[in-house]
Amino acid sequence: MSKIEFIPLIELPTIKDKDNGSGPSGTSKTNTFESDLYQQKLLSKSYKRIPAPISKGVYQYCLFDIELDDLEAVIKLHISDTEINQSCSLFGGYAISVDDNIELYPQCCGLLEEIQYWKTILKSDFEDFYLLQCHPSPLISKRGTEIIIQCKDESEAFWPLTIKEIIKLDYLKTRAALVTLIKKLERFSNKLNSLSEKFGVTNISDILIWGKL
Repeated sequence: MSKIEFIPLIELPTIKDKDNGSGPSGTSKTNTFESDLYQQKLLSKSYKRIPAPISKGVYQYCLFDIELDDLEAVIKLHISDTEINQSCSLFGGYAISVDDNIELYPQCCGLLEEIQYWKTILKSDFEDFYLLQCHPSPLISKRGTEIIIQCKDESEAFWPLTIKEIIKLDYLKTRAALVTLIKKLERFSNKLNSLSEKFGVTNISDILIWGKL
């Protein structure tokens, strides 16, 4: 029986200046060694204890593995000179893992507030939907007892290129995995909210995780 899991991932904002030097040649998938070194150099300027990325050459990090002091650094770089109440949620999204293998990664410009779109599948008769913040966006549908995730876009390729065009998941297991994720996000929100006062808001998780959708 397949094990399905939603994994909240974030992209870690970094300080980019002339001291970083030129970036590695190729892409993070074609030149993983140099890309890893460059990424570590960037991250070391702002963070103390950063976990390994979710996959080799995919620089997205499990939200739950980030320590509180590093989360504070993430927030400061994320909002920059923007008013916190005007900020979007953290960049990233939700990977889907099947038997510990990532089937779907967050795409470019994805946000944690996409959890509000994913909640659509809690209704058994949900209509087809897209994740409107990211590009390209998968199309999520329900057909019988399965969830069908279509990862095909005529104008833009999904990342990484090894993602299957059609991902089929058991509906009830996927729904249960989402319920588990939501509970974990709620517990993590309590942890994140301990930083709220530093940024002059009541519940910072309402902005940085749950969003304003």
